[in-house]
Amino acid sequence: MCGIFGTWHLDGKPIDLTVLQRATNIMRHRGPDDEGYLLVNTESGRTAPCAGDDTDPRLDMHPLESFFGEAFDLALGFRRLAILDLSPAGHQPMRSADGRLWIAMNGEIYNHEQLRSELSQHGYDFDSRTDTEVALAAYEQWGPDCLARFNGMWALALWDQIENCLFLARDRLGIKPLYYVKDDSGITFASEIKALVQSGVVPFAPDDEAIYKYLLAGYQPNPRTGGTFFRQVHSLAPGHTLTVRPGDFTMRQFWSLDPQAPRESVARESHTFEEFRGLLTDAVRLRLRTDVPLGSCLSGGLDSSSIVCTISQLMTAGGLPTAQLGDQQKTFSAVYETAAPYNETEHIARVVQATRSDPHYSVPTLERLREEVERLIWHQDEPFMSTSVFAQWCVMNEARASGVKVLLDGQGADELLAGYRPYSVFLADLLRQGRVIGAVREARAMSERSGVAPWSPLVGALRYILPHQLMDGIRRTWYAHEQDWSVLDRDFASRLGHTTVADWQSASAYHGLRRHLRYLLQESSLPHLLRYEDRNSMAVGVEARVPFLDHRLVEFCLRQDSSMLIRDGWTKWMLRKAMEGTVPGSIAWRRDKVGFETPEPAWLRQWMREESDLFENDSLSAAYLNTEAIRAALASWLKSGTETPCPPVWRWINLELWLRCFSQAAPLPKEDAR
Repeated sequence: MCGIFGTWHLDGKPIDLTVLQRATNIMRHRGPDDEGYLLVNTESGRTAPCAGDDTDPRLDMHPLESFFGEAFDLALGFRRLAILDLSPAGHQPMRSADGRLWIAMNGEIYNHEQLRSELSQHGYDFDSRTDTEVALAAYEQWGPDCLARFNGMWALALWDQIENCLFLARDRLGIKPLYYVKDDSGITFASEIKALVQSGVVPFAPDDEAIYKYLLAGYQPNPRTGGTFFRQVHSLAPGHTLTVRPGDFTMRQFWSLDPQAPRESVARESHTFEEFRGLLTDAVRLRLRTDVPLGSCLSGGLDSSSIVCTISQLMTAGGLPTAQLGDQQKTFSAVYETAAPYNETEHIARVVQATRSDPHYSVPTLERLREEVERLIWHQDEPFMSTSVFAQWCVMNEARASGVKVLLDGQGADELLAGYRPYSVFLADLLRQGRVIGAVREARAMSERSGVAPWSPLVGALRYILPHQLMDGIRRTWYAHEQDWSVLDRDFASRLGHTTVADWQSASAYHGLRRHLRYLLQESSLPHLLRYEDRNSMAVGVEARVPFLDHRLVEFCLRQDSSMLIRDGWTKWMLRKAMEGTVPGSIAWRRDKVGFETPEPAWLRQWMREESDLFENDSLSAAYLNTEAIRAALASWLKSGTETPCPPVWRWINLELWLRCFSQAAPLPKEDAR
């Protein structure tokens, strides 16, 4: 896991090497183990690999500063977090044997050993045990088609010296980030937005539309359209490549999810559960390959517990691909001194006992949040939805403090296996099939499992079987009634047209369960959760791995009939059945769902009592918020004494602190400076 930066001045203008160095080192937290640069003069063909302050001296490379007087129009910068082959042989940017290709890659190709064996048969020799060298050889052998052979997470930049071509690619589901700015004069890209904005590549310019949607409904930019909270910065869409040549930018999608994929027969359920369990087990096994200490996140829920229990079974069976687990696997959890619903200690303890794990606990507090919130916001790059991100931040910090450098996590299972209780979408599927009695029966079961009134998901299902145009009209009316524009600055709201969620998102996202899950996986919740996890883990030099997002498992799950995902009111039906006998029954059949949550209502209430001047008329957020209305809303909420959440409060706080963070001149929080 690493940080990459690159720029190509297509107009031939020399690169400011001080900007290259500054941008690369803004991401030092992503790769404190090594530093490297490649400088290219595309007209003369001259290439100059060079070193930084953190480059291993055994490589005996010229320092970047020694080239400050020369002209280069293309450059790559790299920060390494050493995970596989900790020797200097893993240094990047890495060159192919013939000198034609150079690569800088962030991520892991988990099946690199199998690919290495296959490429060896094609005559390739390898000087390291890294997956990066394998990825470089794979591109040399198969070109861009090599991506279809990769099982992993990656964002890579590859320079072809002969073709005069820059190739950028991001993994299928966007687990690893890649951002870019481009115009006719060239392109610049980086693993994190701050490397582009706070290095001076582009000025800090908030995107008004993104802020409007975030404040009004917690909506975040759609990664499939490249949106971010920064006006000039775009995100390379998951499963896409960008090929750059003089005068040509070509975007191509190399992988997609088909919501209309054929359904598997439900007549072979036991075989389906077995196949699912086999795929998950292999996904976990592949992600245990590492040369550094490894552990697992454990929230006490089904997803992370499934991973921890699967690792335990693999340890018992022997033949693990790493010795880095030791005699006991380490688990990392967020717990609280308060009682439920936020405190998962009881459920965590059951899994720890069943697997004989070595548990590590972090206790997030409001005091710690307020102390570290500026660093958290800086590392996250963009505003986020709730303080639950801070709970994960604490877990990652605890892992690093314990010497663990790789963590497995259950991210993606909710989106993949209908874990967010999309009851109405599922019931709508049944009603379209004419299975009215079955829909009523399921609605009753849903009520038993979750406590919702049985008529509630049925009413929602009726709405989802309406024609799209009619459904969009109903949603538009509903959201127009629900949204509160009074807390927004009047001129700002008017400029954005008083649009609502119904204008930003088509009702087709709810037309069929598999289509809805694809929407969650590619456009809605998952991309943002992956961003939170990437930034939280990389902030402390920890690599997070997500077995549920193994592309084989994703493709398998989305081929299943809806009844394999929701049945008898249970979500994640297939996972629960597949994990019987592996995960403790009290965990596999839990009815409640928490995860890494925080007692946010109580926290924000105390915070706003103690920092009531956050939204004065001269606050930076006053350009977007009606600060007078905000202060009145906060006073009313605090006076009410209720513990009812006030969802916009965190968004107001986050916006103000985000604007302060990225408006300031200093690019690095004190703790992250050299």
